Amino acid sequence: MNLAAIQQRLTWLQQQPDGIIFCQDSGVHYVAVTKDRSHIKLSLVEKVNRQTDLLQSVFDFNHPLHLVSEYTQAMMLGLVWQSQPQRIYIAGFGGGRIPLVLHHYLPDTVIECADVDPIAIEAATKCFGVKLDDRLSVTIQDGREYLEQQKSDTQYDIIMIDVAFGNGYFPHRLSTKEFYQICEKHLSSEGVVVANMLQRDQFYAEKIKTFQSVFSQVCVCPWKDINTVLIGSNSAILEKNEIVARAKYLQDGYQFSFPLTERAREVKLGTELAESVPNLYRSQILHDDSPPAGYFDCWLF
Repeated sequence: MNLAAIQQRLTWLQQQPDGIIFCQDSGVHYVAVTKDRSHIKLSLVEKVNRQTDLLQSVFDFNHPLHLVSEYTQAMMLGLVWQSQPQRIYIAGFGGGRIPLVLHHYLPDTVIECADVDPIAIEAATKCFGVKLDDRLSVTIQDGREYLEQQKSDTQYDIIMIDVAFGNGYFPHRLSTKEFYQICEKHLSSEGVVVANMLQRDQFYAEKIKTFQSVFSQVCVCPWKDINTVLIGSNSAILEKNEIVARAKYLQDGYQFSFPLTERAREVKLGTELAESVPNLYRSQILHDDSPPAGYFDCWLF
């Protein structure tokens, strides 16, 4: 997918007035796409409270390969561990920003995605320049179910988990030790799992502790007090200077418009990680059959 083709698919957006350009009913939400000059935003609006604006994706159609959100930039750090992945799996699609960028820069990579919301996928293909093909596919299915149904010998070099709603809810079945063991089972020997978390999540420390119970090296890349990207692998341990050096190599090679090297410098691992997460050592590991009290009430606003 070359840049000219992406820009051609976005030409119609330039002719639209500012405001809502797409809005469709999707379960308990409306999926809404709004235009503000050159910026396009995909949000979920709750039917019971139409003042909500749960941001899912944003991009600038004048620079479609630029990742605006710093957490999406940090998700690209998976390439530090796997710079030439053959196969990537992404649970959660949203506006398809990360899949589109990966598809452009990695012409030999197959990218499989799963998302439960067909309306959001429609919005992404109509308003975000995404085009599905034999290298980029989306299955309308729960992200865990999709992975569970793959053949036992199916392996991915990078697995990305980005299924948090804008209000802070992260599905329990995609937060447990059993789920990350499924991810680990489908990782190549040098594979890496990258997951987006929200720091204000009531069970933030428990989720990091759970992630650590499956992967021998875990790094976090926090963004302000909002998101944290978790990176986990059972391959050779990388020191901080090696992570930064590899990110700079990728930055220089691909000429990303977003600062991947800066995101690498923000990575915390080892004692630095532990010190950045209050109560990490005292936290419990999350399991499928024992969700903590109050988990399903933690819709944060």
